[in-house]
Amino acid sequence: MTSESARNLKAATVSLVLFAAVLWIALGQEIDFAQIRPVLLIPAVLAYSLVLICRAKIFRLLSSIGTQHPFSTWLSLSARHQLVFIISPSGAGDLAFPVLARKMIGLETLPAARLIAEARLRDVLAVLGIGCAGIAGTGHFPVPALVGMVLCFAALFWSDLSIRAANVLVRRFKRMRARAQAMHPPTEPETFASLSQRMHIFGLTLSLWVFACTGILAGFHAAGYPMSVAESFVMLAGLNVAGALAFSIAGFGVAEAGAAGVLVFLGTPLSVAAGIAIIARPLLLLSNCVASAVLELVACVLGARASAR
Repeated sequence: MTSESARNLKAATVSLVLFAAVLWIALGQEIDFAQIRPVLLIPAVLAYSLVLICRAKIFRLLSSIGTQHPFSTWLSLSARHQLVFIISPSGAGDLAFPVLARKMIGLETLPAARLIAEARLRDVLAVLGIGCAGIAGTGHFPVPALVGMVLCFAALFWSDLSIRAANVLVRRFKRMRARAQAMHPPTEPETFASLSQRMHIFGLTLSLWVFACTGILAGFHAAGYPMSVAESFVMLAGLNVAGALAFSIAGFGVAEAGAAGVLVFLGTPLSVAAGIAIIARPLLLLSNCVASAVLELVACVLGARASAR
């Protein structure tokens, strides 16, 4: 068995065990599938489509070759990356991004890896800040949560400095600064983002995750659970933390467990929380996949129109 096969087997095992555990808890009470309202998946798909549009704008803005390709190409890259990300084992989607970027826009591996890494660092800051806002909004640890929100959003606004500081810390920790400078001497002076650039990136990143919260809100309403805005903020953070800390296929099992854990934190009984998670998580996954497919189709249409001109 190859190492890749072993990792996939481990991911599948983790997924099945966690999903079975959540399902077993959920069966402690009757799951009411009659409460599902599929029509509410339409706003969820729309929200996740807006997420992908914001992601494409961020990629194009941060890339050194952003203006060399039409927006439709970046939109297609964003949609394909998202689809790979949500259906593959944890982390594999981001590892595949340099391959997709090289194939679709000719971006070299190192710049592509840096692009997705910087985008993810901004994602972490935005998600943590929104999560802190949600925790404060639900009445849990309001003062520390508000302080955390301000710190996260401040770090997001000055994300170019945060990324630079992270790079310096990593180099110092690994004691590779001298070697890296010898192998890759700087060819141009370091620059800092302007105020307008910072505001643009901050606004796009925050908008992306607010739209993601809207998708979660619609998805849980579709599952029959009337979630508040503040609760959707906490759910966003919980789902992302659960996905980041676990190795599974398409978040299967892990996401359900994470969603149930967040609902319990918000005061929902465990068996009820597990039942809601079992219904809501597949609806969110379906909405994400449909949004990726729709945006890929839109990108193809826009690209065809641009080629015909």
